[in-house]
Amino acid sequence: MELTHKQKEDIGLAFVLDRLSPLSPLGREKKRALEPYAREERGALERELENLDRAVALGDHPALNRFRQGLMQLRDIRATADRLNERSLDQVELFELKRYLLLLSELAAAFRILEAQARWEGLSLRDVSQALAVLDPEGERNPTFSLRASWSEELAAVRAEKAGIEKRIAQTSGEEREGLLTRRTGIVAREAAAEQALCEDLTRRLRPWQPAIAESLEALGRLDLLFAKAALVRELGGRKPTLTEKELSFVNMVHPAVADRLRRQGARFTPLSLSLSPGAAVLTGANMGGKSVCLKTLALNIYLTHCGLFPFAQRAAVPFFDQLCLIRGEGEDGREGLSSFGGELMAADGAARAVREGFCLVLFDEFARGTNPAEAQRFQQGAFSYFDRSGSVCLFVTHYEAVAARARRRFLTRGIRDMDLAEGRRRIEAGADKLAVLRSCMDYGIEEVTAADLPQRALAVAELLGVEGELLSAIRAEYRAEYRPEYRPEYIPGED
Repeated sequence: MELTHKQKEDIGLAFVLDRLSPLSPLGREKKRALEPYAREERGALERELENLDRAVALGDHPALNRFRQGLMQLRDIRATADRLNERSLDQVELFELKRYLLLLSELAAAFRILEAQARWEGLSLRDVSQALAVLDPEGERNPTFSLRASWSEELAAVRAEKAGIEKRIAQTSGEEREGLLTRRTGIVAREAAAEQALCEDLTRRLRPWQPAIAESLEALGRLDLLFAKAALVRELGGRKPTLTEKELSFVNMVHPAVADRLRRQGARFTPLSLSLSPGAAVLTGANMGGKSVCLKTLALNIYLTHCGLFPFAQRAAVPFFDQLCLIRGEGEDGREGLSSFGGELMAADGAARAVREGFCLVLFDEFARGTNPAEAQRFQQGAFSYFDRSGSVCLFVTHYEAVAARARRRFLTRGIRDMDLAEGRRRIEAGADKLAVLRSCMDYGIEEVTAADLPQRALAVAELLGVEGELLSAIRAEYRAEYRPEYRPEYIPGED
C-alpha cells in the first residue's frame, strides 16, 4: 500500500505523525521507517496491533514511566556494537558501551515488570549483565570508565614503574633528570601498548555478546515506537481494530486534524459511521456537507491501521488491502505536467490495474470534475460499472443521480435537512456571517439511504443564503418540474 507525499499530506497524515513522539534516536528511526505492512506480513500486523492494545492497557504504570525516562538517555551505539566484530574497541568506545549496558540493565528491569502484566508477543529485552561484568567486574555501576591496573598484571607493572620514575624525576635535576625523562618516554610507550592489549582482551571477551547487544538495540527501538503509539492513543483516542477478510466498517470514526481545527474554532467534529463490502457504493449530498472530509477520514484511518496504529474510531473492522487508491482532481500534477483531469485519468488507470492484481480500497472524489458535466457523468458511470465488478471495495463521491442510481448501497451526508430556515435567516438578518450560519446548521454525519431518499438540498442552502429572488424563483421552477433522469444503459460508439 503506497501513497504519494501529496496524498499523505491531503489525508492529514502529518498531523498524526507529528504527535507520534519516540524518545530515542532508535525509536525515531523506526518512526521514519513506518510504512504499511505487506500482505505477507499480516500476521506481524496482527501481533503489532495486539501488542499496542496491551501497551495502552498499561496506562500510567510506574515501570512504564521509568522505562520511557530511560529511553530519553539512550544513544545510538549500533556502530560501536558492529565494530565489536571488526576490530578492537578503544577506551572511548568501551566507555560508550559500558554506559549503554548500565542503562540496558535498568531498562530490562522495568521491562520485566511490564512484560509480566502485558504478556507481549514477540517482544523481549535481554540485559546481558554478563557483558556488563566484563567492563564493571567490581560491580560498582559507575558510569565512568577507565582501564584499571588491577585488570592486567602487565599494565599494573608498567604503571608502577612509571610512578616510580615520575617520583624520581620530581626529586632530581640536570643530566640525571634528563635521563629519567628519556626512560619515562619509553615506559609511556609500553603503557600504551599494555592498554591496547587490555582493550583487545576486553573486546575479545565482549565479542560473544555482540549479537545480544545488537538485538537489544533493535528491541529498544521497537519498544520506543510501541510506547509512543500508546501515548498517541492516550492523547488522541483510538481503538484496536478487528482485521477482517472483506468487510469494512467504522463506528464513530474521527479525523483528528479536522477535529482539532474545529475545536479551536469552537465547533465539534461529527463522528462518521459507515460499512462497505466488495463492490462500489456512492456517497452523495450537498456541497459543504463533508463528503471530501469523509473520504479523507476513511483513507487516513485505513492507512494508520495498515501501519500498525489504531484508527480513530469507537469501533473498526478493517480488511487487509493491498492498495489504497485515491482519485481526486484538485490542481495540476506538477511532476508530470498534467491537468487536473489528466491527473485523475492516470490515477484511475493505476487503480484499474491495481484491482486486477489485488484487493484494494478505491476512493473517487467527484471523478472527472475537470471536464464538462455531460462527459464527467459518463466517465463516472463507466468507472462505477468497472469498479463495481472488480471485487474490491470502492466508494464514489458524486453529485450525479444517474451514478447514484446504479449503486446497491448509497450513503448521504445529512447536511441541512433538519435546519430551521427561518431561524437561520433571522440570524443572518441580525448581522451574522452567512457562511458561519450555514456551517453551524450543517450536520456532517452520514447515513445509508435508498434511492428514493436522495434529496436535493442545494435549494435549502440557496434559500438560507438569500439568493436573489427572481433567480431563486427560476431555480424553484426547475424543482417543480420534477425532472428525474432514469438510469438506462448508454450507447457507446463501437459497441453493438
